Amino acid sequence: GIYLKNDVPFRDVYLWSMVADKNGLKMSKSKGNVVDPMELVEKYGADALRMSLMFGVASGSKIIFSEDKVRGMRNFANKVWNIARFVAQDRKIQDTNNKIQINNDDDRWILEELEKTTKTVTRALERYRFNTASEYLYEFIWHKFADVYIEKIKSRKADAQPTLELVLEQSLKLLHPFMPFVTEAIWEEIGMTKQQGLLIRSAWPLQEVKNTK
Repeated sequence: GIYLKNDVPFRDVYLWSMVADKNGLKMSKSKGNVVDPMELVEKYGADALRMSLMFGVASGSKIIFSEDKVRGMRNFANKVWNIARFVAQDRKIQDTNNKIQINNDDDRWILEELEKTTKTVTRALERYRFNTASEYLYEFIWHKFADVYIEKIKSRKADAQPTLELVLEQSLKLLHPFMPFVTEAIWEEIGMTKQQGLLIRSAWPLQEVKNTK
């Protein structure tokens, strides 16, 4: 790189840790604890495998790997699909540009949590803390967005629709580096590709949600 371009080829190099079995032991054929990743991709999807290699793995530590963990991330992917289908039922193709009118305390709460999550995930990725970013996203999307907010607004979904769409759109952008195939498929399914182009080419989400009220 220096010879051809008079510059170093990489400014940063991230060395992945050793992948170990569920008991923390190095995988080897003699021990019979080797897991074939392609079999798991066939069974649970590539995104589930990708996410399982980052979730709960601190930088520099062993990557504890098991089929149970991959299955759990497949369940998470299914949860994201279910959220998207719920939001898309009454979807209004719109460009919020992170500006939204907040009329309800529940809407205000989820947007505040979205803002916190966006800032945390952005900082974590800038520092190569992939485990931190993936764990915050998992917690926000499954437990805060799905379990708490969506359950609370089911009786007033029409009123909450703009908030639902903004949170879903931004969540897909944040999750895309970890689960690119699922998020891109959802992006297209809900009509965002026609409006904004491919998700992989979209801008990283803004870290601030503005209240227009």
